[in-house]
Amino acid sequence: MKHAFVAPMVLALAACGGGPGGTANAGGTSAIGIPSASPTTPPGVTVAGSVVALAADAYGPAAIAGVTYASADASQTVPLAHATVIVGPVPIVGGTPPAQLPAGDAAVTTNAGGAFALTPAIAPAAASSAEPFVVPPDNLSGFVPPATGYYVEVFGAGTDGTSAGAPLPMHRFLAASTGLVLRISSASAAEAGALAAVNADRAANGAGPLIFDESAEEAARLHASDESSANYFCHYDTKNVGPSSRYVAIGAIGLTGENLALVSGTGAVAFGYAEAAFLAEKTSNPPGGHYLNLVDGAHLWAGLAAVVDASAPAFANVDYELVTPNAADTVVGAYGYPVSTPCPAGTVVNNS
Repeated sequence: MKHAFVAPMVLALAACGGGPGGTANAGGTSAIGIPSASPTTPPGVTVAGSVVALAADAYGPAAIAGVTYASADASQTVPLAHATVIVGPVPIVGGTPPAQLPAGDAAVTTNAGGAFALTPAIAPAAASSAEPFVVPPDNLSGFVPPATGYYVEVFGAGTDGTSAGAPLPMHRFLAASTGLVLRISSASAAEAGALAAVNADRAANGAGPLIFDESAEEAARLHASDESSANYFCHYDTKNVGPSSRYVAIGAIGLTGENLALVSGTGAVAFGYAEAAFLAEKTSNPPGGHYLNLVDGAHLWAGLAAVVDASAPAFANVDYELVTPNAADTVVGAYGYPVSTPCPAGTVVNNS
């Protein structure tokens, strides 16, 4: 049986690069006009597909190190109508569409069947240096970023990035395609409550609020579920794949810092115990890594999951994915995660 404690954590940091990302202003979900291309502007490429809604606890499918991970309800989808899809060369990091789109971005609303199609005025290009992919040195998921593409964001009707039951915002960089299927889940009441607690603690310690991000939330659910079903407690999974490799394999950009806890209780109770443990590290000398990760002012997005442990149902595996899309973390430390006592046999630190 596992015992209740908090795993050690060292926040992964990237080498230099990337300033603070822009913030999105609250706005409506109606389509926004596309700037006219000049005669010298390369033509844009049509991006089309559909947006579907997942269950509140769903994740995947995600292929990582030869294994496909998906929740039992991952295939239970319905079309997500009236969602705003924004595509273009400029990333939008907020929880709602901006009042005015950046130059080159285009927006459209999904139809009743969840379908969308739009053509930005500018040709696909490499990912911005401000919001880059952060591929780990040991890329165990085999992830290869698209050489060129567009930033793609999805904001379902009612999305604000914080509320339970509302579609989560998606922020990704994808190769231009006409066959995209963008999968959007929603936050449970416990997850939304945990985010509110995180943001209250961040505010009390001088850091700005976080919003949910679909990729971060799926990464948290995936790892907490895998720990539960495979009976381990570690930043590395049974294939020795670490947080950064998992995060990019799910479709994400930026840099994730992962906090883990194995605590008594379920749902909101488990989140409460984990949050208290992370926050308690503030009084350590020096302050602990979980606390520093929790209040890092560079983080903008979060994924928070608590999954009942299969081998000890009185306990829950809690996973915080705290993401800096511009890779400019303010916490200084080694790139990588340590190995804790209950990691799978043969686990080694590998910077993945």
